Amino acid sequence: MSNLRVAHVSIIHRGHDVRIFEKQCRTLARAGYDVHLVAGGRNGRERDGVCFHPVTRSFARPRLRQQWRLQLAAWRQSLRLRADVYHLHDPHLIPLGLALKLRGARVLYDAHEDYPGHARAKLADRPVRSAVKAGVWRTLEGAARRSLDGFVCACEEIAGHFPPERTTVLHNFPLHSDFAPPSDDVPYARRPPVVLFLGAMKRFRGIHDAVRAMALLPDGLDCRLRLVGRMDFRAPQEDPGWERTEYLPWCDRHAALRELSRARVGLVAVHPVPNECAIRSNKLFEYMAAGLPVVVADTPGWRVVAEQIDCGLAVDPRDPTALAEAIAHLIANPAAAEEMGRRGRAAVERRFNWDREAGRLLDLYGALA
Repeated sequence: MSNLRVAHVSIIHRGHDVRIFEKQCRTLARAGYDVHLVAGGRNGRERDGVCFHPVTRSFARPRLRQQWRLQLAAWRQSLRLRADVYHLHDPHLIPLGLALKLRGARVLYDAHEDYPGHARAKLADRPVRSAVKAGVWRTLEGAARRSLDGFVCACEEIAGHFPPERTTVLHNFPLHSDFAPPSDDVPYARRPPVVLFLGAMKRFRGIHDAVRAMALLPDGLDCRLRLVGRMDFRAPQEDPGWERTEYLPWCDRHAALRELSRARVGLVAVHPVPNECAIRSNKLFEYMAAGLPVVVADTPGWRVVAEQIDCGLAVDPRDPTALAEAIAHLIANPAAAEEMGRRGRAAVERRFNWDREAGRLLDLYGALA
């Protein structure tokens, strides 16, 4: 495949994004494709067979007025590459995809999220703006459905928005290398009673409810909530339970993964809002891969995984009392909790891992080739 040039393009994801670089680009490079990545914040010309073409020297998620500048940079880099296949990772880039089709290229659109649903959830307190933004994404994705060669989706629910004959589902399952026990791994029974909340901290992902749940734990239960990620709104320091909470600002991926081996429970408390009911996040499977029992939202997608594998408890994520009871049960019963963690880890090793997904990515590109 060395003669087939592939370009992955994004203006809202970092150059070292796990789904884009670690999983997709590296998989294609190992298979012999000539792989290029147009994205922000990556210095250096090549890594693991992937050539980087930065649209900006440093990376911060762009505001609206900055997106036009980054889009122009992405257009210039993409047209200069003259790739055979362009793999676009943002709805903002659909117009670029339409232009590339006119030049004879094959174009894929990768839907990491239900973007119209994400707009409605993120801007719920600004209904006019949320409706406008959701409408823009629906219009752009409608144009993509009519013109582009294929679609890659992070889960089955998102895939339902695109033509089934041109759509491939690639789940955000962990890499095998991510769930190899670290050299300083602490045996579960000796770990401190820490509940881990890993990832972006938004209101609709239950950050306030998680902190409030800590205030409802029994007084004699020594337990702390550890937040690891980015907090892009007023921090919940005023919520009851903050005194039992630790906040670690966003760190690199490997440092974040090490936190998995220092906790006893993984928490995914997303609210039942558009774009969050389906399991497209990697956090649940990272917890499972690390052998952590989980407390998850009692919505269909999340509950099915927890109950079928028996790797955790599903509760109403908007009810701090229910969250507190589930956390207290797992902390107070470490032997049963450890068994749940073992079952979750076995399920990841057997089924929920990127190695199984990579084959579908290579089949898709083989068909395009």
